[in-house]
Amino acid sequence: MVRVRLYGSLRAIVGRDEVVIDASRLNELLKVLEKNYVELAEVIKSENFVVLVNEKPVPMSALDLELNSEDVVDILPVVSGGC
Repeated sequence: MVRVRLYGSLRAIVGRDEVVIDASRLNELLKVLEKNYVELAEVIKSENFVVLVNEKPVPMSALDLELNSEDVVDILPVVSGGC
Protein backbone atom coordinates (compact mmCIF):
# COMPACT_ATOMS: atom_id res chain seq x y z
CA MET A 1 0.00 0.00 0.00
CA VAL A 2 1.26 3.42 -0.98
CA ARG A 3 0.51 6.53 1.05
CA VAL A 4 -0.82 9.39 -1.09
CA ARG A 5 -0.91 12.94 0.27
CA LEU A 6 -3.15 15.47 -1.45
CA TYR A 7 -2.90 19.24 -1.34
CA GLY A 8 -5.05 22.30 -2.07
CA SER A 9 -8.05 21.78 -4.32
CA LEU A 10 -7.22 18.08 -4.66
CA ARG A 11 -7.67 17.65 -0.92
CA ALA A 12 -11.06 19.35 -1.18
CA ILE A 13 -12.14 17.05 -4.03
CA VAL A 14 -11.23 13.88 -2.12
CA GLY A 15 -12.36 15.19 1.26
CA ARG A 16 -9.17 14.06 2.98
CA ASP A 17 -5.54 15.04 2.92
CA GLU A 18 -4.30 11.46 2.68
CA VAL A 19 -5.38 8.13 1.20
CA VAL A 20 -3.73 4.71 0.98
CA ILE A 21 -3.79 2.90 -2.35
CA ASP A 22 -2.64 -0.53 -3.43
CA ALA A 23 -0.60 0.08 -6.60
CA SER A 24 2.75 -1.10 -7.93
CA ARG A 25 3.24 1.72 -10.46
CA LEU A 26 2.53 5.43 -10.36
CA ASN A 27 0.28 5.39 -13.43
CA GLU A 28 -1.73 2.57 -11.84
CA LEU A 29 -2.12 4.65 -8.67
CA LEU A 30 -3.42 7.59 -10.73
CA LYS A 31 -5.96 5.33 -12.45
CA VAL A 32 -7.25 4.14 -9.08
CA LEU A 33 -7.63 7.77 -8.00
CA GLU A 34 -9.50 8.57 -11.24
CA LYS A 35 -11.85 5.65 -10.71
CA ASN A 36 -12.56 6.39 -7.05
CA TYR A 37 -12.85 10.19 -7.32
CA VAL A 38 -14.63 11.31 -10.49
CA GLU A 39 -13.82 15.01 -10.04
CA LEU A 40 -10.16 14.15 -9.57
CA ALA A 41 -10.18 12.32 -12.92
CA GLU A 42 -10.54 15.67 -14.73
CA VAL A 43 -7.43 17.03 -13.03
CA ILE A 44 -5.44 13.87 -13.75
CA LYS A 45 -6.45 13.78 -17.41
CA SER A 46 -5.51 17.46 -17.80
CA GLU A 47 -2.06 16.76 -16.26
CA ASN A 48 -2.55 19.95 -14.25
CA PHE A 49 -0.71 18.66 -11.19
CA VAL A 50 2.76 17.91 -9.87
CA VAL A 51 3.78 14.52 -8.46
CA LEU A 52 6.52 13.85 -5.97
CA VAL A 53 7.58 10.39 -4.86
CA ASN A 54 9.45 10.43 -1.59
CA GLU A 55 9.78 14.23 -1.96
CA LYS A 56 11.42 13.99 -5.42
CA PRO A 57 9.60 15.42 -8.48
CA VAL A 58 8.46 12.95 -11.12
CA PRO A 59 8.10 14.25 -14.69
CA MET A 60 4.89 13.44 -16.57
CA SER A 61 7.00 11.34 -18.95
CA ALA A 62 7.95 8.99 -16.09
CA LEU A 63 4.54 8.05 -14.69
CA ASP A 64 5.29 4.36 -15.23
CA LEU A 65 7.60 4.57 -12.21
CA GLU A 66 7.58 1.49 -9.99
CA LEU A 67 6.37 2.06 -6.44
CA ASN A 68 7.21 0.28 -3.19
CA SER A 69 4.90 -0.11 -0.22
CA GLU A 70 7.02 2.34 1.80
CA ASP A 71 6.74 5.12 -0.80
CA VAL A 72 4.91 8.38 -0.17
CA VAL A 73 3.35 10.08 -3.17
CA ASP A 74 2.49 13.77 -2.96
CA ILE A 75 0.08 15.21 -5.54
CA LEU A 76 -0.12 18.99 -5.77
CA PRO A 77 -2.31 21.08 -8.05
CA VAL A 78 -0.53 23.53 -10.33
CA VAL A 79 -1.11 27.01 -8.95
CA SER A 80 -1.08 30.13 -11.05
CA GLY A 81 -2.12 33.71 -10.65
CA GLY A 82 -0.81 36.81 -9.05
CA CYS A 83 -0.56 40.38 -10.18
